[in-house]
Amino acid sequence: MTVDERQVERLRPTPMLLTAAAVLAASVVLFTVNYAEQRTQVVWGWMPAMVGTAVAGWECWRTASVPDLDRVTARVWRSFAGASVILVLAITGDARHYVLDPGALGQDHDLPTSIAYGAAVLLLLWALLRLPMSGYQRDRLMLRFVLDSATVTITLGVFSWYLITEVLDAWQAGSTRAVPMLILTGMGLVAALAFVKVAVSGFGGLDRVALRLLALAAAIGAAGGGLVPLFLTLHPGLSGSMVFIPAAMLCVALAADRQRRAARVELPPRRPRSFNAVPYLAVAATDGLLLFVAGMAGAVVLTVALAAVVLTVLVVARQISALSENGRLLRRVDANLLELNSYQDQLTHRATHDDLTDLANRSLFEQQTSEALARVSGPDGDAPETLSLALIDLDDFKAINDRLGHAVGDALLVVVADRLREAVRADDIVARLGGDEFGLLLNGLRSDEATEVLDRIAESLTRPVHALGYDLLVKASIGLAEVWPEASPQELLRRADLAMYAAKERGKGRHAVYDARLEQDQAADAQLGAELRRALDHGDFTLVYQPIVALPDGRWTSLETLVRWKHAERGFIGPDVFIPIAERTGLIVPLGDWILRTALRQAADWQERFGTAAPGEIGVNVSARQLREPGFAADVRAALADSGFDPEKLVVEVTETAVFDGGVALDTLQNLVTLGVKVALDDFGTGHSSLGLLRTCPADTLKVDKSFVDGIGGRSEEAVIATAMIQITNGLHLQAIAEGVETAEQAETLYRLGYRFAQGYHFSRPLSAEQVDEQLRAHRPLTV
Repeated sequence: MTVDERQVERLRPTPMLLTAAAVLAASVVLFTVNYAEQRTQVVWGWMPAMVGTAVAGWECWRTASVPDLDRVTARVWRSFAGASVILVLAITGDARHYVLDPGALGQDHDLPTSIAYGAAVLLLLWALLRLPMSGYQRDRLMLRFVLDSATVTITLGVFSWYLITEVLDAWQAGSTRAVPMLILTGMGLVAALAFVKVAVSGFGGLDRVALRLLALAAAIGAAGGGLVPLFLTLHPGLSGSMVFIPAAMLCVALAADRQRRAARVELPPRRPRSFNAVPYLAVAATDGLLLFVAGMAGAVVLTVALAAVVLTVLVVARQISALSENGRLLRRVDANLLELNSYQDQLTHRATHDDLTDLANRSLFEQQTSEALARVSGPDGDAPETLSLALIDLDDFKAINDRLGHAVGDALLVVVADRLREAVRADDIVARLGGDEFGLLLNGLRSDEATEVLDRIAESLTRPVHALGYDLLVKASIGLAEVWPEASPQELLRRADLAMYAAKERGKGRHAVYDARLEQDQAADAQLGAELRRALDHGDFTLVYQPIVALPDGRWTSLETLVRWKHAERGFIGPDVFIPIAERTGLIVPLGDWILRTALRQAADWQERFGTAAPGEIGVNVSARQLREPGFAADVRAALADSGFDPEKLVVEVTETAVFDGGVALDTLQNLVTLGVKVALDDFGTGHSSLGLLRTCPADTLKVDKSFVDGIGGRSEEAVIATAMIQITNGLHLQAIAEGVETAEQAETLYRLGYRFAQGYHFSRPLSAEQVDEQLRAHRPLTV
């Protein structure tokens, strides 16, 4: 027994099966009691056949009503139930005939009863031949079935004719009613052959074991009820069908029960068998009969018959050899096809999946998104009511590749892919869209429900990732968009992408849900970006300079360069608004170059006109985008050469975040230091605040963020942090500058803590170049 067979529930004695078995036992008892002479009324002998057929029909109908059956299989079993009803009518006709004609012998049927039996057999054949298959399969099966049926019929006819004419001498006895008996027997055997053909061919959803039981039922009913009376002398009123019909119906009931038990088990398709022994057995039987008859006819006839039989055997042997060779060739072709299909499956998988993570790739993800949208908007009632799509982008992944190598980055992506699989449900789809970007398709979830999945993802990424010996912390920015009526895959992806970038702008390691305000913000950003380009071309930007002073006297030591934009219609636009847009659009590169060159020319002019009274250093803010720009250090060298400004008096101010991840940005700073340029870490304490950064970044100055200065007047946490920072800078021989000083109290406290440099509104607001000129001409510090 195969594994698939063992999956089918074991046979249990149900009430209907016990009834069918009891009916068969009753029929055997009645047949035995009446065998020698008729001791009961004739109608009682037919009652078990009628009850057994009704039970079998009811079992077939129950099987057709099983919900797990496919529509075609259920239709076949309904046809079997209909055939059972016709058989009940036929058996009733037999009982009526035998009661009205006490002299009826064997399988003697009247015309209506014979028609009923024939109709039942034809209904069975019609049901089987309606099983779905391709046109080529149907034509091939029908041809073989017709040929096999003709072989069986001719063989049966020859044997029956010989038995009737030579053995029983029925023709001479005038028993012409043997003709319908032989016809019905032949039709029954053909029906059995049909069941066998369907079973071995594997067509339809019919269980193979159930089909074999049905074939056995047809053979028992046909051969037993039709041919046995030719060999047994039965007195009037007694028929072999009284026993063989209940036996056949028990097989039918068992077949129906088996189909119900197998309905919940999905069995693998079975390869159809090309070899069928039935025709060869029929030929062998006919040859045997031919030799037997020829032996009685004389030596000459026997010799010819023997030669014919030998030729038949040789032809059959040659055909079997050819079939065997064809079978080997077919098996070889099948093996090659399976191998080719395997290669095709591998190629298809590689074309639709990411090689590194084995997740779906962008092409497959977009296809699955289209299919999911079609299901959501389609008429299928089982489709999910909604759908959400998320885009995930790992924050600062490029720095890992730059610092630790692509092998570590790849190992990190594999771990992240595994954690994404674990965080989503079984019917959700995870894809790697390229680089460090992943996509999620969350079926049946609204955006508010999908955020729970995103929280699980964020939680899973907080655990350190072990990649090739490195323990890495990963953060991801996630954008989420929910489906809407008439949504397209491209627009859904665009909305999720827009939400993802909104999450990045909010500080990374976050998720954002798309809403209409993001569209408005994007449109406003796009418009402002275009106006930013025009302002840069038209020279609408100006520079202001905020002094950095020495404590406690307030003497100027250097200036920080700041950019201002006065829009013709909107008025003053703050740097916190247009600088992020400039970074996203890439305009920060030409804008930063203009700021650098303008500031250097102005500082060189002050040095030339005021000499030692001019500020000792000029600070220029540089963004992370500029540091990653190829050739930035060369551009700074060129700007210094063009302006003639001393490189050692230029201070490049960068944020912690810009250089925390190392890589190209850190290499650029090293190149600037080689030129003599100084580096200041701006807004220190608000970014990653890694002390390890102070060892890797070639900084000369730390600018302590205003947020730590605001609460420095008392015993606050800010005061503790500010104290720790001055101790760190003193220990590392770095210069510390306190930003955002607004009161004299703050200035005094900072000086008492050890700070010797500061900047803020308490000392001076940002000044235009003309205002700086005035202060330098006055040659005096601002009042503290």
